[in-house]
Amino acid sequence: MKRQAKVSAILWILLGAAVWVVAEPIASLRPSNYVNDFAGVLDAPTQARLNALCQQVDQKAQAQIAVVTVKSVDGQDVVSYAVALYQKWGIGAKGKDRGVLILLATQDHKYWTTVGYGLEPILPDGKVGGFGREMVPLLRGGDDAGAVTLMTARVASVIAQDAGVTLDNQPRLAAPRQQPESGGLGVVVILIIVFIVIAILRVIFIGFAGGGGGFRGGSGFWSGLLWFILLNSMGGGRGYGGGGSGGGFGGGGFGGGGDGGGFGGFGGGSTGGGGAGGSW
Repeated sequence: MKRQAKVSAILWILLGAAVWVVAEPIASLRPSNYVNDFAGVLDAPTQARLNALCQQVDQKAQAQIAVVTVKSVDGQDVVSYAVALYQKWGIGAKGKDRGVLILLATQDHKYWTTVGYGLEPILPDGKVGGFGREMVPLLRGGDDAGAVTLMTARVASVIAQDAGVTLDNQPRLAAPRQQPESGGLGVVVILIIVFIVIAILRVIFIGFAGGGGGFRGGSGFWSGLLWFILLNSMGGGRGYGGGGSGGGFGGGGFGGGGDGGGFGGFGGGSTGGGGAGGSW
């Protein structure tokens, strides 16, 4: 009897764990609008505002943004899940492939943004990854709505700017944070000091022995140093530092922008798997 009781207890624990992490198989997901909150983490006003924004992008810039929240990615890695869902829904017009899928898996603590073929030139992986790192502090703070709004607004802004159109009632966002380059500059300063000390020592110990010609090699040294500084300054700038610390969502500044209606379905677009994401 005791053994049966233990087995029953273990089964109940396993059953409870299975119920706690509810996965959404892709086959069961159907889009009802641009924003599809299957995880139930977005309030109605946020959904309405984002639907209105995505509708503008669709109508004015001929690009489609799908925002999807799920509780879990059904045991898959988030990249494969996002790409499979993108292909199933066909985000963006067929042949133009101007679509973006913003996916948030709340219980997995993972996010991924997949970009269609037609938007990859203006939304490369590095830029999309930077936007994602901006929203990590919001996700860690439990502000799923703010994080999704930030990512959607960033993507919509890039698409609108490229298309030469203006979107109404966009949320107020801080400028994308860039990774400070002070670390690279410090290395350059240290190397300059080292080279100067070496040059002075050459003058002291070699210059006297060789007369006036002891410092002739200095031109090669200074030339090499200048080239080093130039190359370092050209290659040192990486946009978007990892994670950020202040978030970039101004909150509250996102006006109504219509009733969020007008969704006519997605258009059969495709993706090659481009995009970026992470976890929190």
